[in-house]
Amino acid sequence: MAINDKKHWSKQSEAARDEFKDAVEETVDWLIVNRRPAGWTLLGVVAAGLLGAAVIYGRRARADAAWNKLSEAELLAYSGRPQDAEAALTQLESAGGSPAAAGLGRLLEGDLLYPRGEYDKALAAYQDAAEQSPDALKPFAEADKVMTLEAAGKNAECASAAQSFLDAHPDHLLAAQVRASQARCQLAAGQTDAAEATLQKIALEYRGTPWGDWAAGRLKSVTK
Repeated sequence: MAINDKKHWSKQSEAARDEFKDAVEETVDWLIVNRRPAGWTLLGVVAAGLLGAAVIYGRRARADAAWNKLSEAELLAYSGRPQDAEAALTQLESAGGSPAAAGLGRLLEGDLLYPRGEYDKALAAYQDAAEQSPDALKPFAEADKVMTLEAAGKNAECASAAQSFLDAHPDHLLAAQVRASQARCQLAAGQTDAAEATLQKIALEYRGTPWGDWAAGRLKSVTK
């Protein structure tokens, strides 16, 4: 996950302030021309216009704050300070303002929990990320959920979640990885016939790749 450039977000904040100023000026200009047809006092409509512009600016400011907090959490995580990163993510969730930033934050939280073996918490984080993230990022959270179920030894759930992923994203770049996880979980759950079928699909669909070679090798051991 790339770390966002602080200067980039600073420029966004300045742009938001400029938009707020423009919105106020446009509101005042419109009110001067239209105050009589509108039937309001100038003071009242100016106040209403300023309030509306302030709401728009406030939303943008909260969104910028959320993305900045996400950037901070990523930097802390990649600097080997997971506890500080988790604290920053908690602040991100309480700040609100950007569902996309919140979704990515939960994805990062899962990535921090997984290596510690806190699989149930990681699963909850990935599930939230799948629900909150933009459509383009949902598959990544769903794939992480499959891997975490496998690591947790929840083999039947892993196989089912993998199938759901493959039904929804059959051509995704993570499809081979998810299918391989599905095969391993099927084998571990004693679903030998299903695992054999999955391995055959991998061997055929990814022939000539490391995934295809791996599946072909596993298939030989399964069919002995």
